Amino acid sequence: MSKASDHDELIARIYAVAADPSQLLSLRPVLTQLADRGALADGGERLSFHFENADAILSGAALPGGDASADGEAHTILLDQRLRLLTATAAIHDAGPGDSLPERVWLTDRAREDRAILKMIGEGEERQAVIGLLLSPDCDRPTPHLARRSANDSAAVELCPVPLRWEAQSAAHFAQAFALTPAEQAIVREVLERGNLRLLAQERETSLGTVRNQLKRLLHKLELGSQGELIALYGGFRGLTGIRREGSGHDALRHASQIFLLDEVETRVNFYGAADGAPVLYFHPLFGGPFLPPGTVEAFEKANLRVIAPWRPYCGRTAEEGSGEDMAIAFAGRMVHLLDQLGIGRARLLAASGGTAFALAFAREFPHLCERVVIAGPALPISTDEELAMLGIGHRLPLQLTRRLPAAMRLYVRAVVAKIRKGLLGNYMDTFFKDSPSDHAFAAQPDSREFLRDASLAIFEHGFAAAMQELQLYASDWSALAYDIAPPVTVLRGAQDRLATEGLARSFADRFGFELADPIADAGSFLVFQNPAAAVDALRR
Repeated sequence: MSKASDHDELIARIYAVAADPSQLLSLRPVLTQLADRGALADGGERLSFHFENADAILSGAALPGGDASADGEAHTILLDQRLRLLTATAAIHDAGPGDSLPERVWLTDRAREDRAILKMIGEGEERQAVIGLLLSPDCDRPTPHLARRSANDSAAVELCPVPLRWEAQSAAHFAQAFALTPAEQAIVREVLERGNLRLLAQERETSLGTVRNQLKRLLHKLELGSQGELIALYGGFRGLTGIRREGSGHDALRHASQIFLLDEVETRVNFYGAADGAPVLYFHPLFGGPFLPPGTVEAFEKANLRVIAPWRPYCGRTAEEGSGEDMAIAFAGRMVHLLDQLGIGRARLLAASGGTAFALAFAREFPHLCERVVIAGPALPISTDEELAMLGIGHRLPLQLTRRLPAAMRLYVRAVVAKIRKGLLGNYMDTFFKDSPSDHAFAAQPDSREFLRDASLAIFEHGFAAAMQELQLYASDWSALAYDIAPPVTVLRGAQDRLATEGLARSFADRFGFELADPIADAGSFLVFQNPAAAVDALRR
């Protein structure tokens, strides 16, 4: 294929992704082929223009990186007491002020009832309710809306889109309250997050008819008549329970979260284990974030270790915190303030994947506060194209794009985050880790998939800056942070780790005088989650 036709195909797929982020996987093979050939830079300004244009299209579609609150206001529907539009709204494109809502927006089996509810709210007989509306002509899943009297006009009814999200705690209470089986919970989650039963059938390797029958049985069990009522039930239940993720204080809780003001920067910190356990400062990965699955928490608790997991820069926040090595060093300085506020004199450090540079920066800058460093599944400094080629394809492509075509990297990352927000993380993970059977198997487990999805939603809550900063740091040669480290450093790697391959890990350990443990079988990039006992043993030595 000629270079020109390569670029034409790439440009076509770029705009396909801008229109539908789920098409990202169709873009990957072309990007990978061109990146491996070193051909991306040949497109110069032409390719950059199209990537930037597609990125602008994607960011304007209320996807991560945009203003979620402003988008919610733009899609609010304001009705008078006769249920006619008072103002134009981005939610309904085929109706204007004075028009009634199109028939297509109402759920067929609830149209009359929902209209009656809205009229009662407008007349003051009801305070509020949750109803489902079909906003797009080709949409088969209703969007839940909170209906209430308008604060600005007592005679008007406003319908505000409700961003429902499946959260582990509220979902567990919901499942317990209604005695849902794991399969039924999966159905509820599918209706809430993606509304695509066909995708769920594919993931379960079963027929669409089987999944539809399971949904019918679930609705019958809950005495509901439609998916819209199921969404309303979950939304109402979640609103009533009002479950909070954070605890009131870290000393009294085994698992809690608290916000600290560190050098004038608000930093959220997660805690795991007993308050009197030996402190372990955890520099978390991007996948999984500062969260730990139950099996990992149990391993640390048994070893009487207390894990302190500060959220890394940009994760779950939008503040400007610099970039590259300077960002890692500044974060290390804030960790000194954290340990001081917690009354901790020295701690052991544990890093996973993208947390590697941050942990080494802390150990180098503040050796007197550090007993030892354990890196479980590291992200390593990559200085040459030959080293980059040693990475697995899932890890290699984003770094190639960051180095050679930043505009493509921005679109790629935005599309990945959009897929996560649309409930397609499993689809992405299956491809990302296809060359590591152990990582692929871990990510495919229902509990693991739920853990990774919830963690990713929290990390990318405010946009995709976290992934951007991560890639920019690790696409550079940050090896200066690994020199002259006084505390002992142990590197653990899974035998199937495609980020820290054997050759890269050996070269890294030899170069800086670190201990490299024997490869751990049946483990890869998720080593801390797959074999937490290995990390515990290394920390306790």
